[in-house]
Amino acid sequence: MDETNKIRKLYFSDGITRNEIAKKFNRSWNTIDNIIKLPREQLVIRGKRPGRKKTVATADVIMAVEGILNKQDLLHVKKKQRYTAAFIFKELGRQGIYSGTERSMRAIVKEIRKRRKTDNQQSFLPLSFVPGSSIQIDHGEADCVIGGHRVTGYLFVGSLPGLAIRYCQMYPIKSQEAWGEFHERVFRFFNGVFSTVTYDNDTVLIKEVLGDEHRQTNFSLGLEEHYLFDSIFCNIGKGNEKGAVENAVGYCRRNYLAGLPEYKTWAELNSDLENRCRKSIENGRHYRTDVCLKELLNQAAENMMPLQPEKRWVKWDIGKVNSYQVVIFDKHWYSVPERFVGSAVDIAAGVFTIDIYHDNQLIASHSRKYLKGEDSLHLDHYLDQLFRKPGALWDCAAVLKHSFESDLISLWNRLYSRMEKRQANLEFIQILLLRRKYSRDDYITAIRLALAYGAVEYAAVVNILHQLKTDASPSYNKSWFEKHHPELAGNMFNCVFDLSVYADLVKEVENVK
Repeated sequence: MDETNKIRKLYFSDGITRNEIAKKFNRSWNTIDNIIKLPREQLVIRGKRPGRKKTVATADVIMAVEGILNKQDLLHVKKKQRYTAAFIFKELGRQGIYSGTERSMRAIVKEIRKRRKTDNQQSFLPLSFVPGSSIQIDHGEADCVIGGHRVTGYLFVGSLPGLAIRYCQMYPIKSQEAWGEFHERVFRFFNGVFSTVTYDNDTVLIKEVLGDEHRQTNFSLGLEEHYLFDSIFCNIGKGNEKGAVENAVGYCRRNYLAGLPEYKTWAELNSDLENRCRKSIENGRHYRTDVCLKELLNQAAENMMPLQPEKRWVKWDIGKVNSYQVVIFDKHWYSVPERFVGSAVDIAAGVFTIDIYHDNQLIASHSRKYLKGEDSLHLDHYLDQLFRKPGALWDCAAVLKHSFESDLISLWNRLYSRMEKRQANLEFIQILLLRRKYSRDDYITAIRLALAYGAVEYAAVVNILHQLKTDASPSYNKSWFEKHHPELAGNMFNCVFDLSVYADLVKEVENVK
């Protein structure tokens, strides 16, 4: 547990004063006060040097080191004559493959050598867990078809060791947003939090392993802090230490995602996976004891900790709105209203959502995009600009991507048949802007009435909407609608004027037919 967690627990749980904590950790009173008051996200960025780059072990470096060690094994080089990390550092530097420090290379070589060691015989201890005290979490790749596109996703699985009870969800990414989302879902699925959670050494959770010490990322510490569990991390290359979830990933992939299943959306896929997990628990029995899994889960619930307040896990980033009214995040475009062009904004990226904030105010929400070249452009964000440039209506990317109701398409065609294209576009844009002021039901009803009476201009649609929103008693009754417009029967309208004043225009509709 890091020092931040210890300090917060002493203050909030044990009631120790700031002064006593400052003496215990040999820290200033102000430092202790900041740790207690500030959110973890702000503590992370304090004191960081902007623009600092980290040296990482790239795939080319790993491959080159592996090649040198393979050559050493092939030649059966004696132990005292084996290549040292210093030699490998100089050799890869000479070849231009590695440009980091010798100290980093020693760490890389040490890790690779540790991973390459294999024992001829292995033995394992049979373990027994208190039901509900622990869960193991891991993920593995799986393919499926989402919305007609074949995608490779990451199947996250939580398994209760010793109970053969599993829960799984699938995400298009495996970054911290997905880890956080899965923790939220798995705890709510089991209706409780487990006191310990076992993981491997995923880089989202662990930033460095030094001997037996696992240095957690701030995100990992944030998970512990919110849900109040303790993390357990396996030794490097020891997947058997979390064997329950290793087997569970394969089980869920084989049984729930066999072949290449097709779904319309990610939400539909995850709903199906959750239902399958629930049915497995309701109908399944333990493979050794033959006890109902539902009964085992009830026993486990007695040892779980209570749920914590729901939290939405997002990754924050900073962006700037360009002249196309978009913020670029992960190579995808997300639109905002025109007035924010040139502004700096904050981006909250969830697994399936992108929320954009300006001065702590939400200005746009989008579905997160993952397919190459896919963008999210909201038509409403571009209507003000289109009002000034109506000739560009049907060339605007946001318009081309928008799915218009058939009634709106019919209305535009009627406008275009009566006036020149630019004027028809302007009238149509003005009608689209009305959507900001009225509910969808009233708006669509007004469009249908306008089409029925042949009064499709902006002024007529505004008049109809005004009548629909007036509180006075209508001058017509339900039977009038059933007789003249059965497609509108059942809707409730409050109009002050008699819409039959448009009766003469019906002739125009009949002539068109």
